[in-house]
Amino acid sequence: MTSPRYIKIAMDLAERIYRGELAIGEKVRGRSTLAGQYGVSPETVRRATSLLSEMNVVKVYDKNGIYIESREQAYAFLQQYRTKRNFQEIREKIAKLQQKKQTIEKELNLYLDMYMEYAIGLEQHTTKDVLRYTLTQQSAIIGRSVASTQFWRHTNATILSVTRNAREFISPGPDFMFQAGDDITVVCEPEHKEKLTKFLAGGM
Repeated sequence: MTSPRYIKIAMDLAERIYRGELAIGEKVRGRSTLAGQYGVSPETVRRATSLLSEMNVVKVYDKNGIYIESREQAYAFLQQYRTKRNFQEIREKIAKLQQKKQTIEKELNLYLDMYMEYAIGLEQHTTKDVLRYTLTQQSAIIGRSVASTQFWRHTNATILSVTRNAREFISPGPDFMFQAGDDITVVCEPEHKEKLTKFLAGGM
């Protein structure tokens, strides 16, 4: 989080007052001089000194300059804005953690689906339910991983193996990527066969 320039200037002046670099009753340089010192416009300096004036850190007199009023109020000003800054930083971190939490929960749900597939899927089928499919280039799962396709959720079928170029991948893991030409062996109950066929052929 980046604070506006005028707040940084106000805090810098308050720091100098609190440390005693600027004495009580001392006249601070004019806005134009401060603007040149900080490399900002006179309006930015005006906004900074207005913040300090509102908390009685300084006293601003038109056409007469800026005078230091209170070291104690300078400390109070610093505490207030540091607390506000810390609050904003914590709020931003909470928002980022919430985003991470949503991502983790989404990934967790994918792996829970796969756990269900591998843990109980095979136990509910017989050898008559074993089916084989060859993925064509038109299949929507080409180039995607087993986990990202949510295979079991969409098909109620369990992948036994994938054969690619004469190499067989037994129970491919969640990161396994499907390719055109893959021969997939699955177990699927008859009532879900049509849903499985449509899923592999074209649409998710």
